[in-house]
Amino acid sequence: MSQVSPQPNRKSMGLKARLLAHVEIWRLDLFSYAGLVGVAGALLATDDPALWRVIGAWLAPTMGWLAAMYGGDFFDRDLDATAKPQRPVPSGRVSARSAFAGMVLCVLLGLVIAAVLNPLNVLVVFITLGLGVSYNAYLKGKGVFGNITRGGVTAMAFVTGTLATHSSLQAELLPIALIFWMHDSGSNVVGAICDREGDREGGCRTFPVRHGDGASLLLMLAFGASWVGLALGYAPTLERVSSLAYGAFLTIAIVMAVISAAMLIRSPRPIPRLTGLRAHELLVIERLVLTSALVATATSVLVGILLFLPSAAAAIVASLAIMRRSYQPDRKGWRKKAAGHSRVL
Repeated sequence: MSQVSPQPNRKSMGLKARLLAHVEIWRLDLFSYAGLVGVAGALLATDDPALWRVIGAWLAPTMGWLAAMYGGDFFDRDLDATAKPQRPVPSGRVSARSAFAGMVLCVLLGLVIAAVLNPLNVLVVFITLGLGVSYNAYLKGKGVFGNITRGGVTAMAFVTGTLATHSSLQAELLPIALIFWMHDSGSNVVGAICDREGDREGGCRTFPVRHGDGASLLLMLAFGASWVGLALGYAPTLERVSSLAYGAFLTIAIVMAVISAAMLIRSPRPIPRLTGLRAHELLVIERLVLTSALVATATSVLVGILLFLPSAAAAIVASLAIMRRSYQPDRKGWRKKAAGHSRVL
């Protein structure tokens, strides 16, 4: 394992510092998304779900998200030691053993919650675990296979939500899960563009490392066209999705996705890291809007907005207050730095 020096003495760290290190691993700027996807699945699966089941539909994928974040920091500790040494594990603020233990604990908690909601969810949890571990341990550096695998984790969050409020898997909702699969595969491509140089230096052969920015943008657009096509062409055919609320939220999501893509397409080559980060930040909010479109059509515009606003606020505040400083320390004065490298739409 690569060494990062100097490393803090964890025994001398206060409780607040230790907790903050774990909070950094959780990626609070992205934290609320998986649970919201699960809630969308739960609300679409039945007309009158019990509140505790909807809460469980949020908790189970959220535990899975936390497990994935711990697993990512554990399996990527060698790569991060080169590319992102400030992260909790390579910096020594969280031990590799603690990260692995956090992954296992969150998997077990998520498994228990999912099983209580529906025994069929046990199978979904193991599929999700297989996708997550495969991505973090092996497929991240295997080009497009890594992007597709990462997108599948979010699709499983939606399936978990549907099974939280319905006794069996509903085939007509599987294409909705595919929307999330395609969306997050494309978002993962953008993230890989952001990390291109660090991944190349660390020997992780992601799609942008293997094929460059041009091919990566084409792949991103292919994933984007897939989820937009399903969202526009298939979702409105479902009885509970044919509503003005869905169309309004979806329109906003598509516009935001187009702006994000345009930022990357109009950028000079190679795409500057800060430009990629800005485009990805827009996608972080956009996918919350997309998910809220399904929540709104299953309930009401008010419920969609009420669930979207705290999720978006948490993402923005966490990004500004914690993640840019701790995970992306090079972004101090990021707007000024980015201005010389990209055109702002």
